[in-house]
Amino acid sequence: MKERAAKDAIKKIAQREGKSESEIREEMEKAILVGFLNKETRYKWDSLFGIGRLPSPEEFITVLSMQVARR
Repeated sequence: MKERAAKDAIKKIAQREGKSESEIREEMEKAILVGFLNKETRYKWDSLFGIGRLPSPEEFITVLSMQVARR
């Protein structure tokens, strides 16, 4: 999935939920931060996005969709 497709996914989620795209991004950023701060899974975050690097919602969607596609 390319970044454009990730942006489209966020747009579709916003429409489905009746929220703005910025609200969806904000909710995703909060969820990403919670996952990022989880010490038990931190090694996975570091291996996917780089050590200590917090991904954007679009990057998160793109990278994880590529991981799922590989399985």
